[in-house]
Amino acid sequence: MDGTGIDMAKQRITRKFLLYLFFSGFAALVNFASRFLYETIPGVNFEIAVALAYLTGMIVNFAFSKWITFQAASSGRFRREAVKFFLIASLGLIVTVAISAGALRFFAYAAARWSQVVPSNFDDDIRAATAHLIGMGAGLVMNFFGHEMLSFRETGIYDRLKGILIRDNDDE
Repeated sequence: MDGTGIDMAKQRITRKFLLYLFFSGFAALVNFASRFLYETIPGVNFEIAVALAYLTGMIVNFAFSKWITFQAASSGRFRREAVKFFLIASLGLIVTVAISAGALRFFAYAAARWSQVVPSNFDDDIRAATAHLIGMGAGLVMNFFGHEMLSFRETGIYDRLKGILIRDNDDE
């Protein structure tokens, strides 16, 4: 590193990403473990369990992100940060569920098509857990960059959304 602005920005993002990765790891464990609990509820299928687990992990992740990773504990903008975090995390939810469901379907296809290549001990539970982890990884990367760019920064997006919502309510 030569001390240029670009190198310093890379170092800051790398540090934040490592913090995000570390603290999101705990949130991811909550996410991953809670899916198994949600699947025990009658009528809850894989995709719904992944979505509920994601939301559970999201709450844990918000706390770590706000107060530790992005050091926004004293920002005084809890509501706007929570709204932006939820919007970014909602996109992450879509990515996580879509990638998880796609990976699960691919694994089922691969197991049927290439049964001599896929290990016989690669059962449904292992396929589901692996698919969920792949989806979580994709969501983690998307969420980090979304939160880095929007959630804990003053962007004006919250005020614009609030203005649109208030204007729409006044029209009724």
